[in-house]
Amino acid sequence: MSGEKIRILVIDDDVELTGTVCDALESQGYETVAANSGEHGLELAYTQHPHLVLLDVMMPGMDGYQVCRELQFGYTKDIPVVFLTAKTELANMMEANRSGASAYVTKPFRTERLLQTVSEVLRDASVYYDEITGLPTLASVQVEVQRRLFDHSQLGILYVTLDGVHALEQQQGFEAVDDVFRIIGRRLSETRGRLIRNEDFVSVSSLGNAFLVILAPARDRGFVDEDDLRLVKGRLEEQLLDLLAGELESKFMAHVDLYVGYSRLGQSPKVRFKRALLEAIERATRGIQQERSLVQHRLSAEFERVIHEAQITCVYQPIVSLSDYSVIGYELLARGPLQSELHRPDALFEVARAENRVPELDRLCRMMAARGSATLPADCLRFINMEPIDLFSRSHGDISVQEFIDATPEVLRGQTVMEITENSVIDDFVHMRHVVDRLRDQGFRIAIDDAGAGYAGLQTMVEIEPDFIKLDMSLTRHLESSVVKQKLVGTLRDFCQQAGIGLVAEGIETQAQLDALLALGISYGQGFLFAHPGSPYPLRETILPGGAPAPTAPAPEKPVAG
Repeated sequence: MSGEKIRILVIDDDVELTGTVCDALESQGYETVAANSGEHGLELAYTQHPHLVLLDVMMPGMDGYQVCRELQFGYTKDIPVVFLTAKTELANMMEANRSGASAYVTKPFRTERLLQTVSEVLRDASVYYDEITGLPTLASVQVEVQRRLFDHSQLGILYVTLDGVHALEQQQGFEAVDDVFRIIGRRLSETRGRLIRNEDFVSVSSLGNAFLVILAPARDRGFVDEDDLRLVKGRLEEQLLDLLAGELESKFMAHVDLYVGYSRLGQSPKVRFKRALLEAIERATRGIQQERSLVQHRLSAEFERVIHEAQITCVYQPIVSLSDYSVIGYELLARGPLQSELHRPDALFEVARAENRVPELDRLCRMMAARGSATLPADCLRFINMEPIDLFSRSHGDISVQEFIDATPEVLRGQTVMEITENSVIDDFVHMRHVVDRLRDQGFRIAIDDAGAGYAGLQTMVEIEPDFIKLDMSLTRHLESSVVKQKLVGTLRDFCQQAGIGLVAEGIETQAQLDALLALGISYGQGFLFAHPGSPYPLRETILPGGAPAPTAPAPEKPVAG
């Protein structure tokens, strides 16, 4: 939850009871504001912006029913109200409902009952902060923006959206996406006092792919100047793009694009507020769509150049035996031109999917990998990815298979492991077995890649009978703290041991992850803890955790035979 606490307004003419209620709420981490009359309570509701109101019914002057009805207008109308009342007759409950109350607690009440009702009403009203970013969700934006429009005739809207999140989630799991949103949310909050004012409102989209920033006008004017809005948009976009290019891409080895759209929101007595807010967000997203179209056109031209000029290179990442950290082989990973926006493979394949040219790109990557594998020592295994969408296609799969066989020297075929990635559906297992048998007849070995994160893992394992299974990095991440992941990995370990399959854990980044894998008896591993992908890669017989070479190099452990 954000550093800003949930604020609860308690309105009751009983001073002692008000103090008791406030103490109970504050013991649970809530912030409280108290009033001992209906009139004072209304004033605090307008000025203190509570997330919930606890309201006594029988008070001198304005009673609770009157206060609740007054709260149903303007920007306080979405604040949930819980009645505290000794009146339990049906007529009283109906009157509470007509006044707009969300719930009621009967006096005298137990503290546990009060806290439970508060929790349930807050949950139902969706005013909790997002558990990942610590920011308010869009469910609470409406109330916050209405409050700001009460003080200003116009507000600025910045809509920050991320592209590439879906691809990142498929590759590395939801936890990696959570980390991205956590970092972006923190950096957005840090712009307060610099790019935006401290009091400006930042929230995260309930759709899970965007942030919303609400800007108040300059203090000396009642409107938002479009030039100022455009300037803040540009600076915020530049700052966050630098963050993505640095902290995030180096951490996740993945490409995430960011766009910032902007618009203005004004008061209108003729338009419902919620509709006006959604229309303002839509105007901001239209600007993003225009920018996105320009970027897609540029990347399409860049992709055409990469394919036409075969500008694909290979980098190498070692795979080690976890028993003694001896290197058993290398995975060959494709990269686009070094200074290109399509350098990273996720960005490259994202454009290929948009252009419907994945098979063409996949064939080029495999051919470059076949050539690159020739530079490795003859006794090293070479792990090379292949996309089922191309290799298992009846229309041109056989041609692709033969091209790859011909490009791989015969003496290296027995050391080449073809990784079948699980990020797309395999729906023709008969033809898949035909392709796999053909590769095996030529000496190639087969691995299942991204096991545990794909579409048809168990059936693929049964149909292919792989030589290796590579655990998806989403299973490795936080393995040390997840009992469920440990049990799943342990089950796969037992299966692989009984079936004579080598089990490789991908994405090992921390010593804690490695310790958990060692405790589970996993045979092989790869990840940043040992080495980042590189080219040319210094060949070593042994690599210790942390990437250091061992002082002496024992003979490499023999991998499972195919």
